[in-house]
Amino acid sequence: MIEHGNILVPTDFSPSSNEALRRACVLADTFGAHVHLLHVIDPVLFIDPDLIAIPPVEEMTEALRKSAERRLGEQVRGMDTDVEIFVHVEEGSGDPSRTICSFAERLPADLIVIGRHGRQGMLEHLLIGSTAERVVRHAPCSVLVAMPHGLLAAASGEANG
Repeated sequence: MIEHGNILVPTDFSPSSNEALRRACVLADTFGAHVHLLHVIDPVLFIDPDLIAIPPVEEMTEALRKSAERRLGEQVRGMDTDVEIFVHVEEGSGDPSRTICSFAERLPADLIVIGRHGRQGMLEHLLIGSTAERVVRHAPCSVLVAMPHGLLAAASGEANG
């Protein structure tokens, strides 16, 4: 299962991403793997400087990168584990799932553990799908989708009731 020793965890700093990281650390500890925590920053759109005063695009991208690195560090420090966690920030292309799958291929990742949000409406889900679903469809390796605790409790309540 873990050939290269790499488990990739994409994060958007949400509770479901924290749950995915926690589960990935347990798996990494079990299989002697490393965890790679990845955050994808959205590309900074260029706005005509004659219309509004903004810093240069490169400065904005660098500020986003530094903020993401700081938050990744906080997320790692919040884990109670001896597993080695590497942090990565990648600039995306508008669709985080493409960046995640591309990164997984380059790593190479043996497994992607991704959190699932439960707040999407049915129409939105049917029209665009979620990042987790797009990763599942296009990933170069196996994918484990971690449900947030609230959804787990709701699902088990429905199953038992």
